[in-house]
Amino acid sequence: MTPHPYQSDVVLIGGGHSHVQVVKMLTMKRALPQVRFTMISDESVAYYSGMVPGCLAGLYRLDEIEMELRPLARWAGIRFIRARVSGIDPTLRQILFDDGRSPLNFDVLSINVGSVSRGMDITGVKSFATPTRPLSHLLKQVVRFESTYHPGKNPLRVVVAGGGAAGVELAFAMHARWAERFSLMEVTLVDSQDTILQGHHARVQKLTRTYLDHKNITYIANSRVVGVEEKKVLLFGGGILPFDLLLWATGGAPPPLIQHTGLDTDKDGFIKVKPTLQTLQYDHIFAVGDCINFEAFPLPKAGVYAVREGPLLAKNIEAFINKTRLIPYKPQPAILALLMTGTPNAIASWRSLALHGPRIWRLKDWIDRQWMKKFDPAYFPPMNNVDDHPQKESVTDKDAMRCAGCGAKVGSTILTGVLDGLSIPPDPHVKVGLQDADDAAILDLPSDRLLIQTIDGFRAFIDDLYTFGRISLIHAASDIFAMAGVPHSALIMVTLPFAAKHLVADDLKQLMTGVADEANRMNLTIIGGHTSEGSETSIGIMMNGLTDRQDISKKENLKVGDALVLTKPIGTGVILAADMRLKAQGRWMDGVIQGMLISNGPGAEVFKKYGISAVTDITGFGLAGHLTEMLESSGVSAEIKLEHIPVYTGARACLDKGVQSTLAPSNREHIEKRWQIGTSPKDDILYDPQTSGGLLAGVRSDQLNIVLEALRETGYEQATCIGQVVDGPRTLKIS
Repeated sequence: MTPHPYQSDVVLIGGGHSHVQVVKMLTMKRALPQVRFTMISDESVAYYSGMVPGCLAGLYRLDEIEMELRPLARWAGIRFIRARVSGIDPTLRQILFDDGRSPLNFDVLSINVGSVSRGMDITGVKSFATPTRPLSHLLKQVVRFESTYHPGKNPLRVVVAGGGAAGVELAFAMHARWAERFSLMEVTLVDSQDTILQGHHARVQKLTRTYLDHKNITYIANSRVVGVEEKKVLLFGGGILPFDLLLWATGGAPPPLIQHTGLDTDKDGFIKVKPTLQTLQYDHIFAVGDCINFEAFPLPKAGVYAVREGPLLAKNIEAFINKTRLIPYKPQPAILALLMTGTPNAIASWRSLALHGPRIWRLKDWIDRQWMKKFDPAYFPPMNNVDDHPQKESVTDKDAMRCAGCGAKVGSTILTGVLDGLSIPPDPHVKVGLQDADDAAILDLPSDRLLIQTIDGFRAFIDDLYTFGRISLIHAASDIFAMAGVPHSALIMVTLPFAAKHLVADDLKQLMTGVADEANRMNLTIIGGHTSEGSETSIGIMMNGLTDRQDISKKENLKVGDALVLTKPIGTGVILAADMRLKAQGRWMDGVIQGMLISNGPGAEVFKKYGISAVTDITGFGLAGHLTEMLESSGVSAEIKLEHIPVYTGARACLDKGVQSTLAPSNREHIEKRWQIGTSPKDDILYDPQTSGGLLAGVRSDQLNIVLEALRETGYEQATCIGQVVDGPRTLKIS
């Protein structure tokens, strides 16, 4: 049976411990075939809080504590959007973003955004302290400090503010991380409370103090921090604690986002929720984890509660959509706390029970690893027992057979509503365009300039349609830039999956807003296009550009002795292929997306300024394919060095695992039939097809340094010389 077209949107803001469980439970169950799920997170990777101290102590590798959100989403068949949410309109059911994109609509919403460190408003804390939340920031800052700290005669002084579980574990972790490396080291734990680990049994407190004393970690109770200066912690009463690194582990405060949600909050700013995890005013909005407060039974900000709330949240979202009874959350009366001590020993705290030693560590390690195993793509069960694509067309009693031909167009109400909201740069040469009711566009082009035309198109390779729209226009414009042209106008063709009208409208708005925003950056006008319904999202772009006759650049202009300059890294094809196979790390995809969003326009301007007329853009045929096109049309050969070619992080790792784009083998086959290729180990990257790749240009040797400097100053940080043009027929030497 083919799944029904989507009828409603469930959006999950945040990739926390609750939401990752919702993704697995609801998608594996396939209980809501007409619901489209979207996860929004400002990070592609979530870190498991229970293992972060162990990672800092050196007991775990970084990859062992990471939950990869992109592969999880792709495996589950849900959308993943990496973006920063700036607000929520609960009445209009819209999510707002801080990057200028259009609001995203939702039918049901869940918020799992955690908390931030409390007390960041104390004088000097933001400037001189390292907060422990978010976890990604903590990990990066510790590594950065480690790489820049140079020990002198004085000991390394680490101060941890906060005597709760987080502070205690961090103090142990820092001691374990650096005690052997730095012979002189002082770790101080400063606590505003009168007892350590307040809320735990006295036996646990005593045992913890014993471990602290054994490691010579100083504990200072009843000492409230009133300010921080450079390398000085100021305590109430006039005390001063010198430090080299200050870790701020003072408990949780609500993230700033919550202030912009329109939701009821408690006195501290946390979202008030019912026992069913629904917000007080809006039954269609749920919230979980550290960002909430149950008025009936306030809970500590501990990850164990978010973990326990996840399965219930999944059940209640399903119940709400199916209009059945929701289940109230009943927190366990006592939780088992397992505290890391920096070594393969741990402390267990449960009611009055206090245990410690290697066995407790092995228990903690086993529990943590079992949790992480649930979200490791290597252990994901196959999804071939369900329908292979949740966006396929279906024939139901409600939805008659979908029409083909012009009957497959997106409805005029949707189309008009979206187009009316776009901001498109006007152009005096467009006599009939997007805002006119005529059948085609009419351009009155200047007679003293040449017209450049190109066409591109591809299926959506990321779920974020706004970003996909931006990349698509940047990619299409690269052909214009490569020929020293200026983008002028474009026709856009969009195909969107079958779904309810409001979902189609939202998708079209997201995609076209991305296109329009990038068009504004290029001062390019959209003059028309076409929309249709199909099985998956795709875009086609026909673009016009203008250039002066004397400025045009062509592939045939390479000269012997020219340096070959590449402006951007390569490797997008293999990383996108790995992403489809759940083998790409989130940070690899983040890097590729960031690179694809870099326009080739400024690079083309640099080449134009220095009179460089041999330029091409690197796209589907790969670096080797587009380079040999230039060489063949110019009647020359080339020598390139693999080690000089910039490559996106993760691309070579993917190739080493046997992953490659489906187009790469035919790219290699075509070139090797026509050219003498000096093959080299690790040369597969040369045949990798690129999306929104960089520019490749032939630069005179006497101009090389100044051109590279100009490119790097313009934003192409990895622009480099990868080889040179040599004399001879059809030879590409690779070393």
